Amino acid sequence: MYLITAIIDSECLVDILKDLSTSKIEGVTLSQVTGKGGTVGITNESVINIDAHTKLDIVVSNDYFKELAKEAIRVNARKAEKGSGKMWVTPVLEVERIRTGETNEDALSHSSIENTSVHADNYFESTDTPSS
Repeated sequence: MYLITAIIDSECLVDILKDLSTSKIEGVTLSQVTGKGGTVGITNESVINIDAHTKLDIVVSNDYFKELAKEAIRVNARKAEKGSGKMWVTPVLEVERIRTGETNEDALSHSSIENTSVHADNYFESTDTPSS
């Protein structure tokens, strides 16, 4: 199991979440963060230009889902100029779904073949701008 952490420009978030949902990867934790990537040293001038970003944390069960998640982030966050963000992968030793006590792969929705959850689809429908 792996934890994929990515710091991205917030503009890319909806497209990344849609691609993750298409890949049946549903467990995503989002945080608003600020930082200054790619600086050799932080100076008084660079502190003024600290940017707001989104941090994604995604736990996946195996190499297949790890690569799907990384590709969803890479494809949607990549820019021609600097500032596309960073992602890294950390091994996860154990996962437990608190409500049911399921552990490890059983606790991750994407590892269940019969999973029919549509949480991500409902999220996108509820965040669409209402038409007039």
